[in-house]
Amino acid sequence: MTEPDLTQPEEDPQEVAILLFRAMILPDGEVFKEFNVTKYTATDYTRMACHILFRCQRCGACCTTGDPIRLRPEDAAQLAKQLKIPLNRALKKYTIPDPKKPGVLDFKHILPCKFYDRKAGGCKVYAARPWSCRIFPFLGVYGSSDQVVVNPSCPGSVETMEILTRAMEEVRAEQEGYSPSLEEIRRSKEHLKRVLDDL
Repeated sequence: MTEPDLTQPEEDPQEVAILLFRAMILPDGEVFKEFNVTKYTATDYTRMACHILFRCQRCGACCTTGDPIRLRPEDAAQLAKQLKIPLNRALKKYTIPDPKKPGVLDFKHILPCKFYDRKAGGCKVYAARPWSCRIFPFLGVYGSSDQVVVNPSCPGSVETMEILTRAMEEVRAEQEGYSPSLEEIRRSKEHLKRVLDDL
């Protein structure tokens, strides 16, 4: 089981807040003129900043209370690869169609998740966990949701929001009157976007 590196050096909340502050100055449409660049909202950038600062406290709340756990087609394919079984077998054994969302799959037999290892306090398929697990606890559909939803049962998420809120207050006061260049804004947005690749 591959687990997250919880010993990695923590990011400086001030630096993350500066990135977020700059990323939110202009909308993506004014910064990225390229046609094929995904456009994100200020809320999305806030989620990205939260993911940088988030430190899982290994409480297991997400694995034991998450229902439904949704899967994208690429999540199912990654799970099959991780388990070294054919995709059709993985789909049959581990998924069901989501009754509320046509074309979306859910894990079946959850609460707790079938892949949660109570003894180890972690995920047996961590490297292949679905996108919905990767973006937990700062849920929302990137590009369309207008607020960051923090799961109050996750102590790490509550702590993260407190840290980011404090850091943003300090940065707003320090940056008052400063106008970053378009290139600084672009670099800040790109830095935050890379977080999604690492989830």
